[in-house]
Amino acid sequence: MTTSTPYAGSTAALVIRALLDFRSLWTTHDLVTTTGIPAPLVRRVINRLEQDTLVRREAPGVVAVPDWLDLLYRWNQDSRFSTEVRTTYWRSKRGVQGLLDRIPGTSVRYALSGTHAAQRWAPQTPNGPTVIYTPDAQLAATTWELVPAKTKSIVLAEPAADVVYIRARKTTDGLRLAAPSQVLSDLLTGAASSRNAGEPLTRWMQENEFEWRY
Repeated sequence: MTTSTPYAGSTAALVIRALLDFRSLWTTHDLVTTTGIPAPLVRRVINRLEQDTLVRREAPGVVAVPDWLDLLYRWNQDSRFSTEVRTTYWRSKRGVQGLLDRIPGTSVRYALSGTHAAQRWAPQTPNGPTVIYTPDAQLAATTWELVPAKTKSIVLAEPAADVVYIRARKTTDGLRLAAPSQVLSDLLTGAASSRNAGEPLTRWMQENEFEWRY
């Protein structure tokens, strides 16, 4: 982390994703256990969040998140899909649905994000690129029989850290979706064609907090 972007990087992402994904009172020990981040680094993130009034002290050594959406918005100022993820563009001879039907049966690590993931919770989400996180885009493209393209119909996104795969959801048809907080973050920071693409998912998350926050 740097002074100008205190919430950039994997350390902050792991801590903030935990704070977003769970409705909980947090101790440093709990965050260390959940994130695997050493206690001094966890305290550094929490202290900065407290300075920015994004967490609130409930007792000595105990914090809570007063507004998860404020936290997500501030995180997104420093951590953006458009700048922190390596993306390549592809197309499928079977079409997008054919690709989505195929990938659950393969051994490639992945998590679906972007508008196609958001539509699973918020069907009103406008259509946009099919965004799939995977650690090795070329391996995934070969396994899924994709060919390079100039358009953004299918976007394979190689993340800098594994946090994007944490707490993924599995659909009834076997697809792994990135967690709602990750999907919304991506939609708001470059993973969608429309700047308003995140509005339906934001509303769903506000109205159904107990369904996505543990």
